[in-house]
Amino acid sequence: MDVLLIISHKLTEEEFLRVQNMFPNMIILSESHFPTVVKHLRKERYKLVVFLSFEEALPDSWKIDQLSLNNPIMILLKVSKLDLFVFYSFLDAVGLLANPSSSVTTKSEIPPLLYKSIEFIEENLCENELCLEQVASSIFVSRCHYSRMFKEYFGIGFKEYVMNKRIQKAKVMLQEGTPVTDVCYAVGYGDLTHFGRVFKKMVGINPSDFRRQKGRMPSCG
Repeated sequence: MDVLLIISHKLTEEEFLRVQNMFPNMIILSESHFPTVVKHLRKERYKLVVFLSFEEALPDSWKIDQLSLNNPIMILLKVSKLDLFVFYSFLDAVGLLANPSSSVTTKSEIPPLLYKSIEFIEENLCENELCLEQVASSIFVSRCHYSRMFKEYFGIGFKEYVMNKRIQKAKVMLQEGTPVTDVCYAVGYGDLTHFGRVFKKMVGINPSDFRRQKGRMPSCG
């Protein structure tokens, strides 16, 4: 197998089996002890090494920049179940995943239609009209069925997912110095007051304060 997924903490046996079943054609290493990780990496060569953490950062003792590996490295932080599915789909699409052995099931846990709906959401994320009914219709299922399916597979509701994605995009634009009003309409909100209320609920401060504190303001002249 060509891709090594390193999870930066020990999983329980049940958790490890769940991850292994989710990603049958990746090697999974669940390890909180960094020297053990280094020892493993020095023995094998992979097309891609992925460091994954469900927290906002890898442990302080994990000095990735000092590894001096020939392998390409990717770091994924604060990962959700949905992020894992999308990432796995990307690796498969670009041909980085070897075929799993015959002893491991190749059936994906997530229906192809649900993948298709996620692509539709990404393409229309910044459209004000994007709604549950529209996405459900794009894959020809009922609103109620799609809502249940989305929550079952991703652990969060459709509305929460879209809100999170829009606010993440808004934060990037505000950091670039984009005016708040422009950001509001660019990420799919048609009402500035509503956008400000959602942003403050998600981030803790209003968009104007976030832009002032984090933004790279354009220089005069």
